[in-house]
Amino acid sequence: MINRISIAALLLSFLCCTMLLAQYTVQSLPNPKTQGQSHFVSNPDGVLGYYTVAELDAISQSIDSLTKAEYAIVVVGDYVGDSDFEFALELFNNWGIGKKETNNGLLLFISKDRREYRFISGYGMEAIFPDAYLKRVGETYLVPNFRNGDYDQGVLEASRFIEKILKSPDSVAELERLMPDAAPFWSMRNPVLVNTLWMLALFTVLYLYVHYISGRILKGTKNKPKLIAPIFWGMGCMLLLMFLTLFIFVFIFNNLEEIYQRKNLPYFAFVLLALILAMKITNGRTKIIESFKDEEDLQQGLKSYVKYLFIPMLLTPLAWFDLGGILNRFRRNAGRFTPPDTSGSWVRINRGDAKAKPQQYLDAGQKKEESIKSLRYEIWTNTANKEVRLLPWDKSSHYRDCPQCHYFTLEVNKTRTIRSATYSSSGEGEKFDSCQNCNYFKHIGFFTIAMKSRESSSGSSGGGSSSRSSGGGSFGGGRSGGGGAGGRW
Repeated sequence: MINRISIAALLLSFLCCTMLLAQYTVQSLPNPKTQGQSHFVSNPDGVLGYYTVAELDAISQSIDSLTKAEYAIVVVGDYVGDSDFEFALELFNNWGIGKKETNNGLLLFISKDRREYRFISGYGMEAIFPDAYLKRVGETYLVPNFRNGDYDQGVLEASRFIEKILKSPDSVAELERLMPDAAPFWSMRNPVLVNTLWMLALFTVLYLYVHYISGRILKGTKNKPKLIAPIFWGMGCMLLLMFLTLFIFVFIFNNLEEIYQRKNLPYFAFVLLALILAMKITNGRTKIIESFKDEEDLQQGLKSYVKYLFIPMLLTPLAWFDLGGILNRFRRNAGRFTPPDTSGSWVRINRGDAKAKPQQYLDAGQKKEESIKSLRYEIWTNTANKEVRLLPWDKSSHYRDCPQCHYFTLEVNKTRTIRSATYSSSGEGEKFDSCQNCNYFKHIGFFTIAMKSRESSSGSSGGGSSSRSSGGGSFGGGRSGGGGAGGRW
């Protein structure tokens, strides 16, 4: 009985020791230099394969030989402590990674069980590999491979990239060339910022140009183009667009993280600025239409608008609707301002001329037609024989000629409710034609209004998750103040 208890105690002690050993401290973690000066990889749990470790040692040895920088790699299952940053920083300074004189060390620490990685750079290495670039190295090479369970490939790809940068004659320039989007955001070396600023400058010039052209065309009228309001209209459209596309990216393509990245900022800026410019163009067109009473004056204003703003309209897809509407108006007005004949005696009445008084040429029925906008007359007077001709334009599809008064004032297919529908019974309506100028009325028929139904509603809620990362430190006689970057997968 005593022997059995002793054996059980020994097994339990062995198991506890094994569990403790699986969680490494800075002091218990094997230093690769104990195996020789050419070793830079600590892989006590065998996460990496033999040939991978050999290649990584060769990469680090090559970096050390050519640049005197020291690059160490540590891959463990787990470690003691709550912070990968604090553990890796202490390990870096404990081992002294990097040369003492230059502090040019770099440590890559990986915890497989906690799914964490951490770069720690020495003081001298921070100028070559800023934190943002180390973060980008991890996101580009480590995270995708680690998520697939391929730790060897992830560490190899990251290490090969680091080797290429450190062995380059101009490491900083090479790093900026290979990872332009990882530059500090407010740095003018960052192409994302530069491209966004260039785009902002271009659209600002175009916006002010549209405002100037609109103001010049509207000169002498009571209406003026708005300068500030279109900016907020465009921002509102952008928020609506982002809200709608959010569901597409999340539920259909499932790639929201890929879309909303800093590298895509110029594309988002283009969409926002294009929407703002489109709102400005729409506002100018609307003000021109509101300002001219005469159709020919309006057409001349719109022609000038298109002539001077054709290029800005092409740059803003939403403004294509404005362009299409204007061109369609020109098409409808083809021949509108041509005299009734070629005698040369016809003068068109300009409705924008205060002295013209076009209403004196219209009778009561024609005035009614124009007031309900069923049509609009072009008025021509003959200077030779004083003849007046009224040519109808802009006929509305909602009206027809009235069989009783013969004016274009018969509103067709109107409906009205006779009995409203309820939740327990259907309703009834009537369909009819009626004239807006006389008392003509034509009954077409009755129709049933569907019974109301009670709709059920449901709600849903969702939660989000967040992750955090911070910077860290260095290796080989060198010191680190906490520079670096890390993340999870």
